[in-house]
Amino acid sequence: MRGEFVPYAIAFRTPVATGAGPWTVRRGAWLRVADGEGHEGLGEAAPLEPLASAQEAALAVECEPWRAGALDLARLDLEGRRSGRPLAAAWGATPRPGVACNALVTAAGIEAAAEEAAAFAAQGYGTVKLKVGAQAPEADIARVAEVRRRVGPAMRIRVDANGAWDEPTARRVLRAIAPHDIEYAEDPVQGDGASLRGAGVPIALDARTREAGWAAVRSRGVHALVLKPMALGGPTPTRELAVAAIEAGLVVTITSCFDTAVGIAGALHLAASLPGPEGVHGLATADLLVETPLAGLPGVAGGRLALPAGPGLGVRMRAYPS
Repeated sequence: MRGEFVPYAIAFRTPVATGAGPWTVRRGAWLRVADGEGHEGLGEAAPLEPLASAQEAALAVECEPWRAGALDLARLDLEGRRSGRPLAAAWGATPRPGVACNALVTAAGIEAAAEEAAAFAAQGYGTVKLKVGAQAPEADIARVAEVRRRVGPAMRIRVDANGAWDEPTARRVLRAIAPHDIEYAEDPVQGDGASLRGAGVPIALDARTREAGWAAVRSRGVHALVLKPMALGGPTPTRELAVAAIEAGLVVTITSCFDTAVGIAGALHLAASLPGPEGVHGLATADLLVETPLAGLPGVAGGRLALPAGPGLGVRMRAYPS
């Protein structure tokens, strides 16, 4: 199997707020592999941190776990194209035809966040995720309360603090928002957040390494595990971890990395293959980027993302960047 990385730099439609300032361009690389018999496979490496230059991106995608994740995805895509089967069928079971997705509320203002969440509800989403932790705790509490008021009791609400709070602040905020029926709070503090189990809101851990994920499965110290296949070495090791988490009674959410249709499709196939009750996943992110040279990934409809048609990923490159 021969392969080469094809770098890309794609603008975000709207800059993404980070602790280091606005993130305007997504840099990464597609991995193109071939078997010498006319079959190709696609993978993707898109490190989570903003990368300032093409040279920095070229070095980052060759590092682990990004390189391993791209190779694993490209291999699975190649095998699927050879066999004529969708990638989601690689693990034996009949996959779901698609998955439910949460919508990401990015507006910082109280009214603006509520308007955005209400618009997502009108589009058919059953779950929204609010980023919190970047403002004063009182502002986050007010945003959550107003979103709940606007969307009504049926909508699931998740919050994600990206580890921004210390434990006393997290405990105070979680107790304040608990009456608003929050499905879970992702990374309220640095670490697994297990000490916050009595704060009134279930805790989710975004497992940034496989070791952290397996530790959470063994301890059962959190309610949910958030898994990014690209950051964990690819779909194969991520699915092994996800299945173990489900069998241990944890909720599993598969999410993208602000990546392109290649990475999103890989995560989608994995999510559609999982056993147990259907989850709600963080994969409605393709529209965060401007147009790419990729085709085949369906749009989100009614809060759901269908598997692409065709073998393997079902995503193809219209033309490789020169």
